[in-house]
Amino acid sequence: MYIFVLAGGIDNNNEPNVFVKKRLDKAIELFNSNSLIIILGGGTYHKPPGLDSNQYVMHESTSCANYLINKGINQDKIIREWASYDTIANGYFAFLNYIVPFKINECSVITSQFHIKRTQTIFNYFNNLISNNKVILKYIETENIIENNILKTRLEREENSNNSFKKNIVYVKDTLEKFSLWFYTEHNAYKSSISYYKDYLINDTY
Repeated sequence: MYIFVLAGGIDNNNEPNVFVKKRLDKAIELFNSNSLIIILGGGTYHKPPGLDSNQYVMHESTSCANYLINKGINQDKIIREWASYDTIANGYFAFLNYIVPFKINECSVITSQFHIKRTQTIFNYFNNLISNNKVILKYIETENIIENNILKTRLEREENSNNSFKKNIVYVKDTLEKFSLWFYTEHNAYKSSISYYKDYLINDTY
């Protein structure tokens, strides 16, 4: 069983955000001896990264892995992905780095309720683009646990981002070559001239 967990920010103590812990707890609930948990997320380009005691970058997936290990999950059953800095990259790297080389036919994708709709749009896009819809993707949503005023703003942003992805990517970038060229030349986190957005609403992949 392959379980993908989307990271979503860390707090000032380098702990996963509370709503991210809910995602990790769900992964633990689903986990069995045949499972492999793959955590997707390096950080965000909306704010500076967290640093550990040695002043090295604390990737979100590392923080999540530490949480799982402290909960009793064997480290050999956890894979960290730390190159993605938003949900688009989560999906892109999930397929290129794991689903394709591991020949995964079925997997679970865990994220929060507020994030599930856009996650489905993005992962379904890559499933069609890269795998011809051959992968069975089971989407699992977890409790939001976000203050109502922040949640309202977040939901609006999610909806706008989801619609933008559909308009500018899903219906336009219909080959892997077209998407990859866009990703590395126009995506704000991956193009040669990086654009940092000062968005402190919530420390999360965008």
